[in-house]
Amino acid sequence: MQGIEGAAVIIPGRLRALVVDDNTYARAICGASLKKLGVTDITEADNGAEAILALMTAPFDFMVMDWYMPDISGAGLMRVLRDIRFGAPSNTPVILMTGYASRDNVALARELGVNEVLVKPFTTTQLGIAVGRVLGQSQQAGGDDAVFL
Repeated sequence: MQGIEGAAVIIPGRLRALVVDDNTYARAICGASLKKLGVTDITEADNGAEAILALMTAPFDFMVMDWYMPDISGAGLMRVLRDIRFGAPSNTPVILMTGYASRDNVALARELGVNEVLVKPFTTTQLGIAVGRVLGQSQQAGGDDAVFL
């Protein structure tokens, strides 16, 4: 499939994605970008507690989440998710999307097990590259991918 902005983005088969963000608009934009990439099975959660419930209910191929959310932040969600007592969902690949990509936030996110970091706003192509990376695909894309930290 030829992706947005001329980059080759290949999303295999039917993937299940969980998008977690307290901002309705951000969830909608992320969901629309995932659909452009071929991901059609998308579940949305507007906070960390809903995300934990969703992860306990059904398996997901990957999760895209915000860092700053009320009730359970991205850091809190990662602490729960990566705890081995959480079971099978603890292996779910995570793409962090944040407008606050300070060195400290990124370092903490990596320490807690986030697989990829996208700085908001990001393009559909950048999201596709991140999805490919967390799913273990080799991605080739034109342009600068310096947005990945």
